[in-house]
Amino acid sequence: MDDDIDATGRRIAHILRERIITGEIDMGHRLGERDIAEELGVSRVPVREALHVLEAEGFVSSAHRRAAVVHRFTVDDAKELFDMRMHLEPFAAALAAERAAAGADTAALRAALDVAHVASVAAASASSRNSDLHDEIFALAGHALLSRMSGLLTGRTRWLFRLTPERDTVGRWDEHAEMVEAIVGGHVSLAQTLAAAHVERARVESMPGLTERLHPVERAERRRRPRRVVADV
Repeated sequence: MDDDIDATGRRIAHILRERIITGEIDMGHRLGERDIAEELGVSRVPVREALHVLEAEGFVSSAHRRAAVVHRFTVDDAKELFDMRMHLEPFAAALAAERAAAGADTAALRAALDVAHVASVAAASASSRNSDLHDEIFALAGHALLSRMSGLLTGRTRWLFRLTPERDTVGRWDEHAEMVEAIVGGHVSLAQTLAAAHVERARVESMPGLTERLHPVERAERRRRPRRVVADV
């Protein structure tokens, strides 16, 4: 029974996470357990567990006896995310290149690059496909703790990608192609350097737009007194 609840909770968390990332559920939206349970045809127990998962990942926030609310992505969130990416992604690229040099299978990484290229040309689902490519680099790195840490960043990174549409997806694919070539070729230092440059370029190109786009929301939130929201009971 517990396994069934866990599986259902994970499924609900996935559904809600995707809706938040794609913007189907707006930032600041109240997530009522009863409404979600009725829509998905489940009890409120796995919904509650799913919301706990999303809160741990930073997608929702809640307080005692208050309903969960979709987190408002802030400029500080973006800065912190870029900081963590700068530490983790170059390390992952270096490890992946080491394993490729030692004979690890790079087929999944090369396939992810091909899919990302098609998506960037078609301008369809580019952010998800580019995120998949980053996931493959972490997978090839073969570092269990790094993989667990990256798992906490993956969804928020995809959320960030959606909030930065000004990033040229074709140009981004070119950056990815260089990284993949270095990794597959086993060039450790080059792969690490290219990954760091990729993250820093994204930071430089994205932060001005994010500051303009997100700052008014933050300012409005600071002015507004919090209202009491009673959770479903």
